[in-house]
Amino acid sequence: MRRPQNPGPRAVTAALAAAVTLGTALPASAAGPAATGPVGAAAARHAAQVDELPFTVDSSNQAGWWKPIDVVGGVTYVAFNAPGPTAATHEVHVAARGADGVWTDGCLRAADGSCATFVDDNGHNQPSIVVDGAGNVHAFVSMHHEQWNYFRTTTPGDVTSLVDVSAQLPDQDLAITYPVTARGADGDVYVMARAGADQRQARTGNLYRFDTAAGTWSRVAVVADAVGHSFYPDDLKVGTDGRVHVLWEWGPWPADPSRHLGSYAVYDPADGSFRDVAGAALATPITPATPGAVVYQPYVDGEDIGSYWPALQTAKLSVHGDDLDGIAYRFRTEGVTAFDGYDVRFARWDGAAWQRETVLDLAELGPGVETSAAIETTSAGATTRIYAVVETTSCVTGQQSAVVRAERVRGEGTWRFGTVGEPRTGAQRLSAVTASTGTDQLYVTVPSAGQLFHATLPRTGGTPAGTTAAQVVADLRGEATGVNVARGAAVTVSSTLRADTGGELAVDGSCTDASRWISALDDAAPVLTADWGTATAVDTVRVRSGYSKATGTADVLRDFSVELRTAAGWVRVGQVTGNTQGTVTLTFPAATADQVRLLVTDPSASATDVARVYEVEVLAVDE
Repeated sequence: MRRPQNPGPRAVTAALAAAVTLGTALPASAAGPAATGPVGAAAARHAAQVDELPFTVDSSNQAGWWKPIDVVGGVTYVAFNAPGPTAATHEVHVAARGADGVWTDGCLRAADGSCATFVDDNGHNQPSIVVDGAGNVHAFVSMHHEQWNYFRTTTPGDVTSLVDVSAQLPDQDLAITYPVTARGADGDVYVMARAGADQRQARTGNLYRFDTAAGTWSRVAVVADAVGHSFYPDDLKVGTDGRVHVLWEWGPWPADPSRHLGSYAVYDPADGSFRDVAGAALATPITPATPGAVVYQPYVDGEDIGSYWPALQTAKLSVHGDDLDGIAYRFRTEGVTAFDGYDVRFARWDGAAWQRETVLDLAELGPGVETSAAIETTSAGATTRIYAVVETTSCVTGQQSAVVRAERVRGEGTWRFGTVGEPRTGAQRLSAVTASTGTDQLYVTVPSAGQLFHATLPRTGGTPAGTTAAQVVADLRGEATGVNVARGAAVTVSSTLRADTGGELAVDGSCTDASRWISALDDAAPVLTADWGTATAVDTVRVRSGYSKATGTADVLRDFSVELRTAAGWVRVGQVTGNTQGTVTLTFPAATADQVRLLVTDPSASATDVARVYEVEVLAVDE
């Protein structure tokens, strides 16, 4: 059971006179305006400039391992899936913004000159691009275990001149997935991808290089290979010394959403060697059993290559000068679906061992908070940044997602948090690069809304203002005051209508019709008790009830009282009769309690006379 951290207890106020404030009914799907409130103010403080591109993205424009943005010579290039000519198809476009701020875009061209069209495969076929030292744009697109789809400009910098040159790549007989790209210090191009060797029950990690002067490709290494395993590319970065930093994770063959053994190595093009983070030579292909300091996130108790959880998913690395700064990644110790329960972690090498820390801890942030498969980390000057997408569900703002920035000065222990841009309805995906000035440029997409944003966040003028992760989440939820200590609490109820209407749904932070405690038909006096386990000073209880599809107020709780368990026993803090409102707020002098009890004496005025409770919220005193 996940529970939020509670503030320290305060003295119990002797008098517990209850003041009742009736709020208006809140529709289950209500969401506050995206451009207002504390999160919007925080974004302004963080000095990020966010602009929406004048292009529509396809709903398939989503993934967490791609490289859709590059910055060269003051020009920003972005790649995206655009809606195709028919349903469930897309085109791939590359756009460029010059120094004048004007965007130009072009589609990838098929042999007949038309825009190439691909079949949607959400989360698998996001494009990756890179610009070589001669100014030509390379695009690797729409491949999910299939032969190369590779396009390159015929005129340097001209995004309208991208043509299919797939036949120039090696390994034409292999099935390719998840290409990630990087530009070498000499202007050559690297691409790393998963390659199918299914006849051996393996999918390997291959590294390729484009010689810009000669205009030719070669495979420089099979980075990693193991029977019964699949290689998942995460990231490539090149240091100022030309060495290529390589990041990947392992999954079971042939594929799985839960991955393991986050791994890192360094390729030196000067002699073709691979080394681990400690500088020890590595024989290739690397395997999960390769000795040395390759694995930055080893197996934990209960984990193996086939584990659903614990598991790893999505990672990025930052390089400072010639050296690894750190690795940001998502890891979960438990989960329900394939994609929930992932914290954000950061791993760094201290010269002797990998050190791991949790940067966004879902257990501390409470139920209804998730991170999505989109993460990035950058390093420049004195600061390290991690970008992640945090998704929240609340009864005030509905379902929201936001790009969250965690930043700290290198060598310090405290992360400062803020948001980039405004919260959005629907999932967001991101990527980021750092320009030579230290300014981060972000690519942020909202696929369900067909939106693509470009953000810049400089490192000049000092470290941007920041707050805590808990406050960022509270802002997203619209919680202006107090921590809801009842969220995620242990719940007991007198009855339930069905197995899917249990009492735990009244403390999960969601106000949807599918997330309500509903009492049994024969329960004339329903009771709900929530225990958050730690005596905490509280001064507000909110009860949200009803049914969003109802036309009147018959489905809200009609008569009820609320009690708190204090050191002196159960104390009533509010009583309501004849209620017709969906949200009832009870405020009272601060009391220290560890449980709340909702006692219903008249469940509703509807023909089906049951208690329908979205949420019971208990707010800690806002110190």
